[in-house]
Amino acid sequence: MNVIIIGAGIGGLVSALCLDAKGHKVEIYEKAETLSELGAGVQLSPNATRVLNYLDLFEDLEPYIFEPKSFQFLNYLSGKVITERKLGEAIKNDFNSPNYDIHRADLQRVLLNKIKARNIDIRTNMKVTNVGNNKNSAFIEVDGKEIEADLIIGADGIHSKVSDSLFGKKEITFTGNVAWRMLIPVELLPENLILPNTSVWLGPNKHFVTYHVSGGKNLNCVCLVEQEGWLSESWSEKGDIEDLKRAYKGWNKTIETLLDYADPNTLFKWALHDRLPMKQWSKGRIVVLGDAAHPMLPFLAQGAAMAIEDGAVLANCIDNFEEVGEAISHFEKVRKPRTSYVQSAARRNAKVLHFSGLAAILRNLVMGYVGNKIFNKLYSYDALSIASKNHNN
Repeated sequence: MNVIIIGAGIGGLVSALCLDAKGHKVEIYEKAETLSELGAGVQLSPNATRVLNYLDLFEDLEPYIFEPKSFQFLNYLSGKVITERKLGEAIKNDFNSPNYDIHRADLQRVLLNKIKARNIDIRTNMKVTNVGNNKNSAFIEVDGKEIEADLIIGADGIHSKVSDSLFGKKEITFTGNVAWRMLIPVELLPENLILPNTSVWLGPNKHFVTYHVSGGKNLNCVCLVEQEGWLSESWSEKGDIEDLKRAYKGWNKTIETLLDYADPNTLFKWALHDRLPMKQWSKGRIVVLGDAAHPMLPFLAQGAAMAIEDGAVLANCIDNFEEVGEAISHFEKVRKPRTSYVQSAARRNAKVLHFSGLAAILRNLVMGYVGNKIFNKLYSYDALSIASKNHNN
């Protein structure tokens, strides 16, 4: 089939590679003039790396990935481990696929290089102004011209024009949380200040996440703080390091030391907004995926993984059903329960991770058991095997 993908983010690029692997002709339309990704770190759990391995990307990813030894939740004052899950070889043995941390820009670079190597056409500076369906095809409008395809995929992110065109604007609500992100070169930090783990420091009304990216050269920090009265969703709004230091004043010395070494020029912040799961992802031969269909809050670190899963499952559905409409319908059927679960779990974590007092004590007692159940459900999912007509979840 001839397929047009709108958006050159992670979901769009993975979808293109998965469809190309099935023999379909793919074109990508991206509104940006140059392809760049500010972003932050991305945690690639086994459900995501399973797809990336299928696309033969591990060798290309190797210079950029970091494989943490464990996933830890820590007390914000004492630094003591609340609960821990071993990663590295342990996670490979459990799920037959590794767990990596990487910077979003590096992941996008690797995907783009593979797109070019596969001779997949990617057109930049292309603003899609409309999408629609004809009797036996779908179309996009660019510069006043209609371009037809057998299938159109909207992978154009949380502010999706494709989704808005098909279903209208979605209601959004501010979660009361602001996210800060920054990168710190590891060579500048005191030796052994930060261990080679993915660490989540939990405190009242906020938490602090650290993990290595850029092949271990940089430490990615994500700080989630409850705050009122600030609503910008921009990923590129500069943050004030003094504001961040005040927010974490009194926390463990490790966190205060980290903030002392932070480069204010790498500090950005944005307000987290929530959107309810969409009832419909497609019309005719047009379908949305990734953040365009199910935007994720970052409290479960599964946003990129869900987009990667989407690309693999959609390609499999297209390959296993003769009619495009039937394939898209099945894609929605098998993906909605999965992404709705992850959306609701991330939304729940926004509160649970910020408990204080007795609630925090009780949370800590059950966190290991509950966390393992959630991780097992997330990581065991094999997007490459889901597409058959009798597959319901």
